[in-house]
Amino acid sequence: MSSHAEASTGPVDTPPPHTDAYMDMAARRAQFDGFFKLVLWMSMLILIVVGYAVFTLTMHVTWVGAMIGFAAFGIIAGLLLNMGGAWIATVVGLCVLGIVIELLIWLGSALL
Repeated sequence: MSSHAEASTGPVDTPPPHTDAYMDMAARRAQFDGFFKLVLWMSMLILIVVGYAVFTLTMHVTWVGAMIGFAAFGIIAGLLLNMGGAWIATVVGLCVLGIVIELLIWLGSALL
């Protein structure tokens, strides 16, 4: 009588979950889709923020004009790239944040 169980000599039906070569294709697609969405969101955010800064600081476009222009660009690009309603809410939130910051700048300059 042996004290250990006999090892199976037949083929492995399900591979161990930690091996990369046997990862489920649906999981791989979901992982790539998540990575692609992250890169898309970050690229669009960087484009909007840097573009706004360039237009207001170097081209002397008024902050309201640059904000409206880049908000429109962000919303239209988000709709074309199927980024969803969360993207539109993010662009609107960035505009609200920009208005609050400009009001704080105005109040600070009024106190001086």
